[in-house]
Amino acid sequence: MLTFEKVLEVFQAYLDDDPLYEVVQTSHGYTLMAWEPHRNDWYSAEIQKTPEDLRNALLGTYANFLEDKITGNDRDLTVTEAEEIQQRCRELLEKCRET
Repeated sequence: MLTFEKVLEVFQAYLDDDPLYEVVQTSHGYTLMAWEPHRNDWYSAEIQKTPEDLRNALLGTYANFLEDKITGNDRDLTVTEAEEIQQRCRELLEKCRET
């Protein structure tokens, strides 16, 4: 069974590397916080009520993080680069399934 703790364990290295995202525990689940430079403040995305919701939200931000890291946000991904990101996301999904 997937738990919030397992999701956070799997994604911890990513969260440590990306200062623009942070996960905060709330009374109703977890919230993925995003840093908004133009507001100079944290933006609270919607509450992730299940571990699967949190995992999916983090996968999306992780894929964007990898794309920015690879391309520097100044060009489109090549097919090979897109496949690499997909593979790394699949690996994280697999780690979430491990108990």
